[in-house]
Amino acid sequence: MDKKTVNASLKKIFSRKLSMLRQNSGQTIEAAADSLDMAVGEYFRFLKGQRLPQLATLLRINQKYAVSLDWWFNELEDLPRTKGRLKQRIFELQALSTLKKFKPEVQPAMLAMLKTLAKKL
Repeated sequence: MDKKTVNASLKKIFSRKLSMLRQNSGQTIEAAADSLDMAVGEYFRFLKGQRLPQLATLLRINQKYAVSLDWWFNELEDLPRTKGRLKQRIFELQALSTLKKFKPEVQPAMLAMLKTLAKKL
Protein backbone atom coordinates (compact mmCIF):
# COMPACT_ATOMS: atom_id res chain seq x y z
CA MET A 1 0.00 0.00 0.00
CA ASP A 2 1.45 3.38 -0.96
CA LYS A 3 1.92 6.34 1.37
CA LYS A 4 -1.00 8.30 -0.12
CA THR A 5 -3.43 5.43 0.45
CA VAL A 6 -2.21 4.88 4.01
CA ASN A 7 -2.52 8.60 4.77
CA ALA A 8 -6.07 8.66 3.42
CA SER A 9 -6.95 5.61 5.53
CA LEU A 10 -5.49 7.21 8.66
CA LYS A 11 -7.45 10.40 8.07
CA LYS A 12 -10.66 8.44 7.57
CA ILE A 13 -10.17 6.39 10.75
CA PHE A 14 -9.21 9.44 12.82
CA SER A 15 -12.09 11.50 11.45
CA ARG A 16 -14.69 8.83 12.20
CA LYS A 17 -13.44 8.24 15.74
CA LEU A 18 -13.11 11.93 16.60
CA SER A 19 -16.62 12.54 15.32
CA MET A 20 -17.93 9.68 17.46
CA LEU A 21 -16.18 11.06 20.56
CA ARG A 22 -17.58 14.54 19.95
CA GLN A 23 -21.11 13.27 19.41
CA ASN A 24 -20.95 11.08 22.53
CA SER A 25 -19.84 14.11 24.55
CA GLY A 26 -22.87 16.07 23.37
CA GLN A 27 -20.74 19.08 22.47
CA THR A 28 -21.09 21.24 19.41
CA ILE A 29 -18.12 21.49 17.06
CA GLU A 30 -17.40 24.96 18.42
CA ALA A 31 -17.55 23.84 22.07
CA ALA A 32 -15.34 20.81 21.41
CA ALA A 33 -12.75 22.94 19.59
CA ASP A 34 -12.80 25.50 22.39
CA SER A 35 -12.36 22.84 25.07
CA LEU A 36 -9.28 21.59 23.17
CA ASP A 37 -7.93 25.12 22.81
CA MET A 38 -7.88 25.01 19.02
CA ALA A 39 -9.46 26.95 16.19
CA VAL A 40 -12.84 25.72 14.99
CA GLY A 41 -11.48 25.50 11.44
CA GLU A 42 -8.65 23.22 12.51
CA TYR A 43 -11.02 20.97 14.47
CA PHE A 44 -13.44 20.89 11.54
CA ARG A 45 -10.65 19.77 9.17
CA PHE A 46 -9.92 16.87 11.53
CA LEU A 47 -13.59 15.93 11.58
CA LYS A 48 -13.81 16.02 7.78
CA GLY A 49 -10.71 13.89 7.35
CA GLN A 50 -8.73 16.65 5.66
CA ARG A 51 -5.87 16.67 8.21
CA LEU A 52 -4.22 14.55 10.85
CA PRO A 53 -3.23 16.12 14.18
CA GLN A 54 0.29 16.57 15.40
CA LEU A 55 1.24 14.39 18.36
CA ALA A 56 0.80 17.19 20.94
CA THR A 57 -2.72 17.84 19.66
CA LEU A 58 -3.52 14.13 19.67
CA LEU A 59 -2.38 13.89 23.29
CA ARG A 60 -4.70 16.78 24.26
CA ILE A 61 -7.59 15.01 22.54
CA ASN A 62 -6.70 11.77 24.35
CA GLN A 63 -6.77 13.53 27.72
CA LYS A 64 -10.08 15.24 27.02
CA TYR A 65 -11.85 12.07 25.90
CA ALA A 66 -9.87 9.62 28.11
CA VAL A 67 -8.68 7.42 25.26
CA SER A 68 -5.24 5.96 24.62
CA LEU A 69 -3.03 6.38 21.58
CA ASP A 70 -3.46 2.77 20.57
CA TRP A 71 -7.26 3.20 20.51
CA TRP A 72 -6.93 5.47 17.48
CA PHE A 73 -4.81 3.03 15.54
CA ASN A 74 -6.17 -0.41 16.45
CA GLU A 75 -7.92 -0.58 13.07
CA LEU A 76 -4.60 -0.35 11.24
CA GLU A 77 -4.22 -4.08 11.77
CA ASP A 78 -7.14 -4.51 9.38
CA LEU A 79 -5.32 -2.63 6.61
CA PRO A 80 -3.04 -4.55 4.28
CA ARG A 81 0.43 -4.87 5.79
CA THR A 82 2.80 -2.06 4.96
CA LYS A 83 6.54 -1.90 5.28
CA GLY A 84 8.93 0.65 6.63
CA ARG A 85 7.90 3.96 8.10
CA LEU A 86 4.26 3.24 8.91
CA LYS A 87 5.13 0.10 10.83
CA GLN A 88 7.88 2.00 12.68
CA ARG A 89 5.53 4.91 13.43
CA ILE A 90 2.87 2.57 14.85
CA PHE A 91 5.50 1.02 17.12
CA GLU A 92 6.62 4.47 18.27
CA LEU A 93 3.05 5.56 19.06
CA GLN A 94 2.42 2.37 21.00
CA ALA A 95 5.64 2.93 22.96
CA LEU A 96 4.56 6.50 23.76
CA SER A 97 1.15 5.27 24.86
CA THR A 98 2.79 2.78 27.21
CA LEU A 99 5.21 5.42 28.48
CA LYS A 100 2.30 7.72 29.40
CA LYS A 101 0.95 5.02 31.74
CA PHE A 102 3.96 5.40 34.06
CA LYS A 103 4.07 8.02 36.80
CA PRO A 104 5.49 11.35 35.53
CA GLU A 105 8.58 11.07 37.71
CA VAL A 106 9.42 7.65 36.18
CA GLN A 107 8.83 8.64 32.55
CA PRO A 108 12.26 10.28 31.91
CA ALA A 109 14.10 7.15 33.06
CA MET A 110 11.84 4.90 30.96
CA LEU A 111 12.36 7.14 27.93
CA ALA A 112 16.13 6.97 28.38
CA MET A 113 15.93 3.17 28.49
CA LEU A 114 13.80 3.10 25.34
CA LYS A 115 16.30 5.33 23.51
CA THR A 116 19.16 3.03 24.54
CA LEU A 117 17.22 0.00 23.36
CA ALA A 118 16.33 1.70 20.06
CA LYS A 119 20.00 2.40 19.35
CA LYS A 120 20.82 -1.28 19.80
CA LEU A 121 18.11 -2.37 17.37
